[in-house]
Amino acid sequence: MDKDVLARILNPAPGSALARARDYGIDLTLLARNIALTDDERLQNAARNLQMARTLREMRDANKP
Repeated sequence: MDKDVLARILNPAPGSALARARDYGIDLTLLARNIALTDDERLQNAARNLQMARTLREMRDANKP
């Protein structure tokens, strides 16, 4: 990722949407990390997250009375 882009994300201009997001509690380091990923890496992460969600649902449903 371009260092200028990273710097703008991690140190947003006062009053910008990024600054408001940071002040609201959004972790901008996660945003920067995800932007740095390739499309394939993002898809792989999404697939892993989907599988984890399915596994958790199955575990929840298996433990319902």
